[in-house]
Amino acid sequence: MANKLIFHILLANILWSFVPILAYPLFNEVSILSIIFLRFFISGIVLLIIALILIVYNNRFTKNEKISLKLILHFLKHKNKRFFRARNISYFTAIGFFGIILQLIFFFLTIKLTSITFTIIGFLLSIVIIAIYEKSTFSEKFDVFKVIYIIILVFTSILILEVAITGSLIIGSPISLNATIYMILFSVSISFLYIAINKDTLSKIEAELINKNKLYKVPRSLLKISISFLTGIFLMFIFLTIILILPFETDITQEALLFFSELQNISSILLRWEIQLLVIFSTIIPYILVYFANANWRSTSLTYSQWNSILNLIDPMGSLILAVLLVNEYFPIEILIITIFLLVIAIIIRHAHETKNLVQAILLINLEKGAMENIPVKLLKYNGIFQVNSITGTHDLILNVKTNNIREFYYLINNRLRTLSEIINIKILFINKIIELQP
Repeated sequence: MANKLIFHILLANILWSFVPILAYPLFNEVSILSIIFLRFFISGIVLLIIALILIVYNNRFTKNEKISLKLILHFLKHKNKRFFRARNISYFTAIGFFGIILQLIFFFLTIKLTSITFTIIGFLLSIVIIAIYEKSTFSEKFDVFKVIYIIILVFTSILILEVAITGSLIIGSPISLNATIYMILFSVSISFLYIAINKDTLSKIEAELINKNKLYKVPRSLLKISISFLTGIFLMFIFLTIILILPFETDITQEALLFFSELQNISSILLRWEIQLLVIFSTIIPYILVYFANANWRSTSLTYSQWNSILNLIDPMGSLILAVLLVNEYFPIEILIITIFLLVIAIIIRHAHETKNLVQAILLINLEKGAMENIPVKLLKYNGIFQVNSITGTHDLILNVKTNNIREFYYLINNRLRTLSEIINIKILFINKIIELQP
């Protein structure tokens, strides 16, 4: 099962790599904002419908615990302790606008003003930004693998930059300051998305339901991304209105004027095969794949977020190859081979880093008298706790814990578990090796 779920993440990244290839031919005829609007508005509606169908199917055709509308409303109002204690609706809106819509605006603007090759640097830069963020928050250790990984990405970025500059000079359109700023803003936006997307938390009611009905995690994930898409699109209209009333003109101003003029003929744009492929194969399907993988992850080795971080280089690597093969962008074949080789090595090194830093442990817990009834579900809300078993004997609970690194593990122990008044004592047993009977 784990290998299939890893394949889901891999396939999703491959499908995402087609986004610039499909969008690029449209830029001379359609506003980039029309592409973004159709892609995420249609996808948001479709994913919302799929989530509701799954809920109706669960309630009417299975014997699973029912999923009520009241629970969904509670899910939206729940305060996310990992994201500034904002309510989930605000958290999803932030992801949708700042992490998805703004990211795509800057991504498409960079491609339109320069090339796909130059824009790829933004992907690699975002990984360095995320690494710096994780280092500053003490959530990840900079071991030798991580340092080599970052060095490879920096060197590869310089290599791609030299090719992009040469290509721009050949076609007589040097890379402008605006394009560079958009590329940097794109890398910052996508960094926010990667950081924020994994800060989701469950409410106590949701944790109780998942314990009774594991199917709930799938429609919940689809609702999360659907609401992010739709609220992001809503804020995009407000953002564009503000852009239009500014006393100065920008590239976004021109795109906004074109977008609002295209709204009356938006259905004809939707009929274009490039848009339909963007919506179906580069949005709906990949997001279903990654959220299905996240909801059903049961691997005894690396976590979902670790595999996601390992494979996120597939997207820019695929886009680079497709840009050379299908869009005929300038990129000498020998340098392309070296670039792909370096990125593959980076993926291998990232895997080594994540494997080395993975922490798996068994926690033996002693509780206050009378705390057994409520504490197990409360513990399942915490990121890193995958299973809670009640036992009899010298301890009351056994917790199965898996975290991405030792800092995250001790944050869970010291800042989460030890602060709970119900817990008297915690005994930690680190797991060295798991041996399974293969089917």
